[in-house]
Amino acid sequence: MADQKDPEINPSSVANHDEASGSGTQISESGNPSPSMNQLEGDTVEEHDSPGHDEIDSSYGDAEFDANSITESLASSVKLFREEHGRTYHSYGTTEYWGANDEEAKDQQDLRHLLSSFLDTNSRRQTISCARKKSTVLDLGTGTGIWVMDVADHYPSAVVKGMDLSPIQPLWIAPNAVFEVDDYNHTAFDVSPNHDLIHARELLGSVLDWPRLFRKCFEGLKPGGWIECAEPDIKVTSNHMPMPADDPNAQWVEVFRQVGQQTGMTFEAAVRLKGWLEETGFENVEEVVFSIAVGTWPRDKKQKELGMWNQVRLANGMRDFTERRMRNSLGKQDVEIEALIARSRAAVQDSKLYTHQNMYVVYGQKPEV
Repeated sequence: MADQKDPEINPSSVANHDEASGSGTQISESGNPSPSMNQLEGDTVEEHDSPGHDEIDSSYGDAEFDANSITESLASSVKLFREEHGRTYHSYGTTEYWGANDEEAKDQQDLRHLLSSFLDTNSRRQTISCARKKSTVLDLGTGTGIWVMDVADHYPSAVVKGMDLSPIQPLWIAPNAVFEVDDYNHTAFDVSPNHDLIHARELLGSVLDWPRLFRKCFEGLKPGGWIECAEPDIKVTSNHMPMPADDPNAQWVEVFRQVGQQTGMTFEAAVRLKGWLEETGFENVEEVVFSIAVGTWPRDKKQKELGMWNQVRLANGMRDFTERRMRNSLGKQDVEIEALIARSRAAVQDSKLYTHQNMYVVYGQKPEV
């Protein structure tokens, strides 16, 4: 890719650099392709196929240290995903993440990215800016890596890294993008102190110690660097009418609360992000809350489209959100799980309830000195 002067990095506006039109309602404020890489606690592992043992020159002998074979073995081990009830899950890491990593789950993650791209980032008071040249950006819990690929394509001089438990990202990506396999819950997890921006989106139910994670992020930022976090409120509410006493959404939320207590990984991080960042030592902390409709009930065209995608995301993802944790963490039987999924999906698809969900976006800056 030819060297060019990059525009100033504004990560809050590159969730979709094609600038999809649409906005959430702000209700409060406070080139050449190369293979992707995985990082296995200091050992770099290529995701593409390494030479097999039969392809290596036999003159080396069986006793010779074979780095290629070891690399291939490590790469294969993290791709031996766990299979449970027809779904696949990560095999790497110290804790069990609730989300699947199969094609269905990847579609869900990309839909999440689409939804985020509709938020009206221009209404945010704080613009997060990084150096125009050679910025280093890290995306925690990158999933399919779609955010990383968008940013890397838009800012070719930046080095954009994505980290996740599952190596499910594309093999062929922009030369300035890289993916790593790592576990931010591991006691040995660390972030090299050379980052201009750290991005974390929808880590709910996957973090054992949020304050510790933010301390690691703080240490991993250059002076003046920024962190951007985005988490949804798990509650679905209505400002137009009281919710039914037997509201399935309330039952769904209670399940997540119980799971969070049982696993030590809360699903209710959104409202606490601002406080955690301030306690860590970040300055210029700002919280922006977007109200996103669930369904096509809003009159505003942009809000209606945003609500449609949010409804599709919640309805299609109900099983992914719920199934594994109810079974593994709470010991629920399939009949009970299926019943709650069906009731919750029906409620999400009922636009007559005029429901909405809040998305919290919080920024913080590491002091310059």
